[in-house]
Amino acid sequence: RVVHIHPAGSGKVLAVPVQPGMHVARGQALVRYQDHSLHVARLQAVQMRAALTAAVAARADAAGAEQRARALAGESISMAELRRRQDALAQADATLRARQADMDTLGHRFAEEFNSSSEQDSRGAEDETSTLISPVDGMVQAIGTSVAADVDPTMDVATVADLFHVWIVSDIAPDQAARIAPGGQQVTQAASGPLISRIDTVDGMASPLTGLVRVISSVANPTSALMPGMVLDATLAQRDSVAGIVVPSESIQRIDGRSVVFVRVSVTDYRPVVVDVALDDGRQAVIRSGLKGGEPVVGHGSFALRSVIGLAGMDAD
Repeated sequence: RVVHIHPAGSGKVLAVPVQPGMHVARGQALVRYQDHSLHVARLQAVQMRAALTAAVAARADAAGAEQRARALAGESISMAELRRRQDALAQADATLRARQADMDTLGHRFAEEFNSSSEQDSRGAEDETSTLISPVDGMVQAIGTSVAADVDPTMDVATVADLFHVWIVSDIAPDQAARIAPGGQQVTQAASGPLISRIDTVDGMASPLTGLVRVISSVANPTSALMPGMVLDATLAQRDSVAGIVVPSESIQRIDGRSVVFVRVSVTDYRPVVVDVALDDGRQAVIRSGLKGGEPVVGHGSFALRSVIGLAGMDAD
């Protein structure tokens, strides 16, 4: 997976301690910037705390006045004055709840916006510095800013790729995709050897740009041997099984429009046999008929035999 990191606020970059290609751990600093939005939010917090304190005091005054009016109602204080003071208390209660909601909203911004899986503010310090951090263990793919540059929430400041699990995306023809189902086996040829995985998804429609269907398989990549953008060869298992004898693909030669393999008769003699190929993935082939189990066939070197015998060898034993 690839994570694109955006700042929560706007400001000016102070430091960039990493560079593309570096491996980073979760929580490691990527970019530190002077966050003007954080500064404004902290000033708002001061104002809101003052407003909340005033609302608490006003509510206490209104409650005291309402209690005195209730005690003296019908004597020295009229019922109309009691109702007026009750209304004033209700208004003071509403103002107090509104000021408390403002403080809760700002507190949520500090807890979830300025401090998140990809950003931390200067905890406890009354400055306006924010640090963008890596939310995953991975590799820095790109840094989209530099020291003294301006940043804002619309900018893609850093990109981190988690390469410990990667997607292998195969583009195949629609008629082949119809014979593939999720859960089937996929064998991918990598430099370190074949990677065996399971097919996770098969797109339900072909791409309008390529006309091909996308098939995705996820594999573990603990050594980061697989990199984004690599081109690999993969073999995907079909939904319907094919019975037959498995031989190397290089052992099959086309002669006069027919598929032929060479069976070893003795140390120096070989016999061409016409076979019916049920499936050939370029690495291995399944022979449906024409070959008996246990018969030794020529793999590497079969092309040389084809060039030697010519078409006349088709009738020879």
